[in-house]
Amino acid sequence: MDTILVVGGTGLVGSAVAAAARARGHAVRSLSREIPAPDAANFVIGVDYRVCNLYHSTQAELDEHLRGADVVIDCLNGVSHVAQAVFRVGAVQITDAAARVGITRIVVVSDVGCDQSDFAYYEAKTDQEGVYLDSPVATTVVRFTVVFEQMLQIIEKASRFRVVPTSSRAQIQPIDVADMAEVIVDTTADTGPDEIKSYGGPEIASVRSFSQQWLTHTGRRAALVPVPLITAIGRYLRSGANIVADSRRGSTTWQDWLNRSLPPAESTACESGPQTNGTPSHA
Repeated sequence: MDTILVVGGTGLVGSAVAAAARARGHAVRSLSREIPAPDAANFVIGVDYRVCNLYHSTQAELDEHLRGADVVIDCLNGVSHVAQAVFRVGAVQITDAAARVGITRIVVVSDVGCDQSDFAYYEAKTDQEGVYLDSPVATTVVRFTVVFEQMLQIIEKASRFRVVPTSSRAQIQPIDVADMAEVIVDTTADTGPDEIKSYGGPEIASVRSFSQQWLTHTGRRAALVPVPLITAIGRYLRSGANIVADSRRGSTTWQDWLNRSLPPAESTACESGPQTNGTPSHA
């Protein structure tokens, strides 16, 4: 079996990838700023955890971490300006080290339609992709739609004020992170030239529909307020660049995930605003 190095192996996607790779018998190394505690949710038994800060790592340090690996998977993510800056810095560091130690395949986890948006986060992901695709190491970019955990975080944050910005016009295609991880590990077997692949979850529905399902499931009370699709993220959603209807993976729906992740409410009462065109405050 291969030795797989997961950059960002303690994050949501990275830890799922590490678990999926270990389940298939691969040796797995993880590079991150911290090592998780053995009882942490993101700790995967059998992973070789290593501390590495890509902003300050030396050439010798990176070479040591990458030497002997067959494939590198970059799962770096984050919405802060600092995190987005690491996308490029990390890509440059990793591609240089990979070329020096003889790694022949890199897999980069990215976002569906990121090259069709002027939203700052998507511009940073597109820049990251470009560094890898311009490198001498064969690269597969695997783009995915929004994951359920991101949806939940956005809705819960907004609902604290009993108002959820929403849209009947904007559609999304969420995916289970476990399904993402299986696709990513599959991709490590690629042997061809550079390629960009895009995948989404099994169902496509409006932002309003998904928000209403959450309200019904949790019994929370919040107004579903339509907002216009005029921001950078709104234009991205309005264009449909976030949807890949012909490339669905997995079978877990939003309701399936809610049933598994959150206890259902005893009461399902909720209130919602008028249903008109609008956009959520975040993808």
